[in-house]
Amino acid sequence: MKLGAAFGVAAALLVAIGSRPVFSTIYDRLLFKNQYPKVHFQQVVEDRSGTIGVTPNGIVFGGGVYDGRFNVDLMNDVNMIARPFALSALHPAPRHVLMIGLGSGSWAQIVANHPQLEELTVIEINPGYLKLIPQYPAVTSLLDNPEVRIAIDDGRRWLVRNPGQRFDAIVMNTTFHWRNHMSNLLSVDFLRMARQHLNSGGVLFYNTTGSEDVMATGLEVFPYALRFLNCLAVSDSPIIFDRARWKAVLLSYVIDGKHVIDSNDPKQMARLDEIVNIKEDPTGRQPFSIESDDQLRKRLQGRLIITDDNMGLEWR
Repeated sequence: MKLGAAFGVAAALLVAIGSRPVFSTIYDRLLFKNQYPKVHFQQVVEDRSGTIGVTPNGIVFGGGVYDGRFNVDLMNDVNMIARPFALSALHPAPRHVLMIGLGSGSWAQIVANHPQLEELTVIEINPGYLKLIPQYPAVTSLLDNPEVRIAIDDGRRWLVRNPGQRFDAIVMNTTFHWRNHMSNLLSVDFLRMARQHLNSGGVLFYNTTGSEDVMATGLEVFPYALRFLNCLAVSDSPIIFDRARWKAVLLSYVIDGKHVIDSNDPKQMARLDEIVNIKEDPTGRQPFSIESDDQLRKRLQGRLIITDDNMGLEWR
């Protein structure tokens, strides 16, 4: 009897050890399929909130979906990182900022180093990202920044539990609009909740992931809006896209002791001019463009308005 039990334990150990190479790459093979092993994960973090995978070139996948990159280099904009840098074009002095969703920490790193910032509060539901951030130089210093406060919580729940908190800007690099539970952050119900946490003249700036329904929903709640790339800025006050102010702030921007723009480099200065002189596009078809409130409201009439009840595109 004892011999049989010992044999069973030994066999189980052999199976566990032998299967480890197979299951250690299970997420890579499930997600990348025939692209594996050319495309694979360098790191995987699993916890009760989900699974995060990072490829060797710093691309992040959360729950099997693209979730950003570890990059804060405006001159090497591989992740549309111009978007969080644009905060100064939309608000004259974003001193107190709330960010819902941390992800790779790239957006947070940029906002945390804004020349005018006094405090950045970040709400993230998955603590797994905090294990990854210290390993990537572009964002490592974020966790040691005294102006940054990170809370592990659900964004909506945090807003309810902190009714007295007000911010100059609320920023969300929201994931794809079609993912499950996304109406929690895109519905009129959530937007009205977030609106109560904005200071006078405050701006809510969030990634619409190209959804016209998401943009139309923002227009439904706020009287003023502006599209920047695939993000929407909404406010109770008129939004003035101030290019001169934006350029001045970008020239004074420093991250980890390095200027974001090297003013002595003609190529970087030329690229800076291209960025701040972004064109208007009333059709919404040009990826690198902005669109005014009037243009948005004319173009987006009749779109679906996302609510907690209809759950947007989650079931469509």
